[in-house]
Amino acid sequence: MKALIFNSGVGKRMGELTRNTHKSLAVLNDGETILERQIRILSECGIREFVITTGPHEEKLKAVTAQYPQLTFRFVRNELYDKTNYIYSFYLTKEYLDDDFLLLHGDLVFNKRLVTDLLNHSAPSVGLINKSIKKPEKDFKARVINGCIKEVGINIFDADCFAFQPLYKLCRKDINAWWERVSDFIAQGTNGCYAENALNEITEKVMIKAMRYDDYFIDEIDCPEDYARVTACIRIFDFDEQETAYSLDFLKALNNPLVVVDSFLKDGFSTYKTFCDFKPNPVYEDVMKGVKAFEGCDSIVSVGGGSAIDVAKAIKYFLCLDADGNFVYKNIKHYSVPTTAGTGSESTRYAVIYKDGVKQTLTHDALFPDVAVLVPQLLESLPPYQKKCTLLDALCHAIESIWSVNATEDSRQYAREAIELIKSNYKAYVSGEASVIPKMLKAANLAGRAINISQTTAAHAMSYKLTSLYKIPHGHAVALTLPYLWQLLIEADCQSLQYENITVTEFNEIYNDLGLDSALDISEEQMDILVSSVNLLRLGNFPLKLSKDDIRGLYMRIRKHVR
Repeated sequence: MKALIFNSGVGKRMGELTRNTHKSLAVLNDGETILERQIRILSECGIREFVITTGPHEEKLKAVTAQYPQLTFRFVRNELYDKTNYIYSFYLTKEYLDDDFLLLHGDLVFNKRLVTDLLNHSAPSVGLINKSIKKPEKDFKARVINGCIKEVGINIFDADCFAFQPLYKLCRKDINAWWERVSDFIAQGTNGCYAENALNEITEKVMIKAMRYDDYFIDEIDCPEDYARVTACIRIFDFDEQETAYSLDFLKALNNPLVVVDSFLKDGFSTYKTFCDFKPNPVYEDVMKGVKAFEGCDSIVSVGGGSAIDVAKAIKYFLCLDADGNFVYKNIKHYSVPTTAGTGSESTRYAVIYKDGVKQTLTHDALFPDVAVLVPQLLESLPPYQKKCTLLDALCHAIESIWSVNATEDSRQYAREAIELIKSNYKAYVSGEASVIPKMLKAANLAGRAINISQTTAAHAMSYKLTSLYKIPHGHAVALTLPYLWQLLIEADCQSLQYENITVTEFNEIYNDLGLDSALDISEEQMDILVSSVNLLRLGNFPLKLSKDDIRGLYMRIRKHVR
């Protein structure tokens, strides 16, 4: 199976997005261009050879593909790109049509599962329709009769016509039959229409089965409005479809990874290049050492708690900055292996580091690890106190995600599942029952996925200085303030509470079961430091506006041990 990508258009409606470049080189949220995304997904699905038609900005397209030396690219230039439609580009590809093909337009953005299921479809030739959305006025529709596509066009609106996207799986016989009819059109001087005009004349012969894409994502980007909609939608599919592994076997397939690992675990990865020269609360200088250590490597594996994973993310981030500080996407895969059931950082787009003593949060979709590796055996020897603090972190993530003003139905569902798993398994987990570790790992991961969408709120905003000032673990610090914030929401009859599947009483029962201290010895001077250091970004995600007096009052309740 090969891929044929039509990339010969000029993208006149894209405005500033493509003023000096090709439409397929518009940059998505993770820094990846549309073309880079297509190549990455198709190659991950097993496609190794690509035929790409070109027109304007050909050298820029070739420069992108040069990043993939393991793949084969053939370029077919359409010298008449500004005078013809893509039917002529199709005509020029004849010498390469020697296999089954995925045929697609260069402005399409789609999720990986769609490609996987399209390739696995039992029919040799397949096209994509959607019966659940309104027929587009100015884009392709397909007429479907007895499960097969009989016509593709813009101006068909009958009851048997549905939204259609130009991503086809075509067997060699059918793509060549289509090309033969395209050749007839070109011989007649007809080169300004769609290639589908030729296809429509042979649909009885090629038998293209209709596959519904209702539950997938695929859309084209033709204008700035499309760009805004598509980039917002596709990232949610990407977050949800993150690959998950359950053993360290993936390491055998890697070429030259840099393993960013907590120092006490280093010996377990002695056959790989490792980096462990970082502190528990990593600083910028640590990350720069990691960037230097990456030289000669082609992927990153993080193994450890939140700090190791944050360092790995930050290394990738700084590797992608050019000399002017601009983010330039690089296809560096990150495999994240958590050794605690707490942060969920293996499935978030955030990394925390410190620079000049100030906490810095890096946020970028490219920091979202490619693979979350959940290995229960790595958690079996965790000390009880660490288990308690990290499970509280996961529980607080889930609860705060539900509270967040950025919450969506997806993030709430992740959070609800996490809460149920924690409520049902925390006692057995803390007592050392190995059988529940997979459930707690899943809970922490789900809570991480939740805050990846919604972000955390006031409990996290108030926790950071508690951790650094009193040297208490992060999860413990967050759990100190959360019930008091919860009480404020109850008093304000906050709507976000309607999504809860846990009460503040249940939270307090869990906290008390864990036997953790609930009070801190806070001096007046420290109180001033705490109030002035609250993270305003996280505070802004809380559904209630909190004044400095409110925050001081919350810290006072910790000091007074009123629970």
